[in-house]
Amino acid sequence: MTSDIVDIDHLMLSVQNSDLAMDVYSKMGFSITPRGVLEGMSNRLICFSGAGGKVPNFVEMMSLDDAQLAPPAMAAALKIPDRAVLLVAASNDAKNTKTALNEGGMKVSPVIDTGREWKLPSGEVLDLTFSIVLPAPAQAPFYWIACQHKTPQHYLREDFTTHNNGATALKNIIALADDPQKAANHFCYFWQAKSSGKSPVIVSRGDVDLHIYNRDEFQSLFVGLEPARPENHLAGFTVAVKDLSLVGELLSKAGLSPIVEDEKIILDPSQACGSLVVFVADGK
Repeated sequence: MTSDIVDIDHLMLSVQNSDLAMDVYSKMGFSITPRGVLEGMSNRLICFSGAGGKVPNFVEMMSLDDAQLAPPAMAAALKIPDRAVLLVAASNDAKNTKTALNEGGMKVSPVIDTGREWKLPSGEVLDLTFSIVLPAPAQAPFYWIACQHKTPQHYLREDFTTHNNGATALKNIIALADDPQKAANHFCYFWQAKSSGKSPVIVSRGDVDLHIYNRDEFQSLFVGLEPARPENHLAGFTVAVKDLSLVGELLSKAGLSPIVEDEKIILDPSQACGSLVVFVADGK
């Protein structure tokens, strides 16, 4: 089976209000995209340029504004705010991805061709288009969908990918599972990804990895932080930055309480719309 999935496209956070979430992440030094409006939902993004600046990766802050208008699968995923809820895979061909997933045993809705506009302060309007593959929920250790971008250049604009905190890349997505290797096997099969390591088990498919911990491993690495909930779940993300010390100073000046360690800086989910945020030095 070849699914045409080539990377992790982004992590979606369910937030109470996309504009308020923008304020939270702006304080951390991230540049935020204009507000995007979808059926029953709205979002803001933190964009990074992967693969030599040719492929976008991002973190999405999505709010459910009208559950009656949103696609049912998305309404269900976003029902509870302040948590990481959805992993989005990057597809080179949404139709091929949908077909391959069906053949591999997943139930998948018809491909949705959709888009949105970003209105810039200058008055310029960016027209974003993409195709979405929506597997039915409860078929994977963490809920995920796939996306084929038709206008990736808009996410790669320098004003979106340049951040005051010196962030250069989305490094990995952090997740917890009762059986990390079993969870990884799902993605090895449906994404043709590779897995390695034990603490965490690392799923690799492109520039952004998926790090899957069991609860004991998570608590030994993130001392003082409790898993957000008992079931398998997505917990947060790691970004690379140019200078860790400058990030620590910026976060403290913003009134946040970062946990500063030798090789990373951690923000508790309670300070970041329910998502664990980890900063590491570029190249680590």
